[in-house]
Amino acid sequence: MKEGNEVFDKKEDLNVWTSIWIRPRETVRYAIDNKSMKFALILVLISGVFDVLNGASQNNTGDVIPISVILLLAVVLGPFLGWIGWWIGAGIATFVGKWFGGIGKFEELKMAFAISYIPIIIGAILWIPDLLILGEALFIEDIDISAGKWLWLIFSGFIGVVLGIWSFIITIKAIAEAHRFSAWRGLLTVIIPSVVIIIVLLLFLVPLLFL
Repeated sequence: MKEGNEVFDKKEDLNVWTSIWIRPRETVRYAIDNKSMKFALILVLISGVFDVLNGASQNNTGDVIPISVILLLAVVLGPFLGWIGWWIGAGIATFVGKWFGGIGKFEELKMAFAISYIPIIIGAILWIPDLLILGEALFIEDIDISAGKWLWLIFSGFIGVVLGIWSFIITIKAIAEAHRFSAWRGLLTVIIPSVVIIIVLLLFLVPLLFL
């Protein structure tokens, strides 16, 4: 039996859009065995658009550029940035996972990452009412909105946080399944590169503060 996983001898057709929420490991294995890389690429390109929108909202980009430009950049640059991040993330996870006995191939990790983006894509449906209700207030720091809009902003933000946490958990399980090891090793595969990147950035940034 594979460590930290079930043996999937039984062939079963899964709807990855629904099964990923409650059966992430099994869904990732099903996708690796049955889904095409074209399907994975579509997921990546779509998620890239909403990653840019989320980043623009969190960084109050609307204080600098108009909302129309933000939306244009999301549509034009988002897919490309998503594709770059996909390759880098899968590459790092493939390499680091080997340290913990993982056997996943690069293509398998690419599929695993792509499937883990599904919660982000589904959650992005909230952007439709967000834009209709809040408009440019989503992208600026100093906002003056009604109580009703504040309530919607709080609700939307809460849903976003919950989906973000669950997406992170699914990513860990996706990496673990692709490498065929435990979720704890999957967590380390995510944490170690993140810590290394933070340390490297600090080594470059801290000296600049004293210049």
